Amino acid sequence: MSSFKNAALSLAAAASLAAPALAAGDSDWASSLQPLTAPGASAPATPPAAAAPDGRPAAAASFDRRLMLRKGLTRRANPDLSPFGADGLPQLNYYGGPLLGSVKIQLVFWNRKVAYRNRLPGFYSTITDSPYFDWLSEYNTPSISIGRGSYLGAYQDSAPAPAKIEDADIQTELTKLISSGAVPAPGANTLYMVYFPPGMSIDMSGSGSCQVFCAYHSSFVNGSTEINYGVIPDQGGACAGGCGGDPSQFNNETSVSSHEMIEAVTNPAVGLATGNTPAAPLGWYDAANGEIGDICNAEQAQVSGYTVQRLWSNSRGLCVATASDPGAPFTPQAPQTGSSPIAKRP
Repeated sequence: MSSFKNAALSLAAAASLAAPALAAGDSDWASSLQPLTAPGASAPATPPAAAAPDGRPAAAASFDRRLMLRKGLTRRANPDLSPFGADGLPQLNYYGGPLLGSVKIQLVFWNRKVAYRNRLPGFYSTITDSPYFDWLSEYNTPSISIGRGSYLGAYQDSAPAPAKIEDADIQTELTKLISSGAVPAPGANTLYMVYFPPGMSIDMSGSGSCQVFCAYHSSFVNGSTEINYGVIPDQGGACAGGCGGDPSQFNNETSVSSHEMIEAVTNPAVGLATGNTPAAPLGWYDAANGEIGDICNAEQAQVSGYTVQRLWSNSRGLCVATASDPGAPFTPQAPQTGSSPIAKRP
């Protein structure tokens, strides 16, 4: 690795918990993050949500703005709040939401300029049917068992690449592709992973890709159907170095992608959550440290020939990639105090 480990991997999910649930017009959310309220405590008041613009999928009415704190973000406001570092080992708790028991990956490339279009299908077809998934059975619930997944296919969208898009634009685009039959209709285990070309910035209420976050996963409801998706900006350019310490951009891309994929498996409905206290529809989540990938930010490993990020194992108390992986210990993160907009750690 380079002089710092991959903040993207915690940033990668950054938007996962924050982007979709931001209410329209809620442009100052990044400067007003509040600590998450533990179960049983009084939650801070949550402002009412504005209606979504016409033609865009409805987002959750409100959401825990604090969740971005757990993603390794630069603390420009309230720098005394550390995103990590709670006493004791992390502990993912189950809050009753859905899980993706056998994830089915559908790739969407924004256009033909997306990097690694010919290599990502091999990554997903291999990793979804690999030991990377086998140990996740420790996060089974009485009604849902997590096992290996599968790769459905890839669709290259002909949509032009504007300089900047909003998360709501991505939701609208997915809705269009699903409605037209360009991509398979969503099922209980479907996860759309959307990749973008170089130079395309994704904006979340003023927070930009490769500046505040490196990727994210989320969810929204279209009609009565939940749609789960991941957003992977191009990992070159402004993301290079700040979104992965491996010399290979492709390895950093698969690491970021694996982080988002497994967080979507274990906590898919995060975009539909409301309030400041962990509860359904959240799945597996640690109120102090975030999702399964956030806890192990930047801890990379090799599985079946691909670079992936390690994930938190409650049973082993380590960050692991497979059942036989010797693992890596949890390393609390402190707030970033440097000038880089993407948080880094040594």
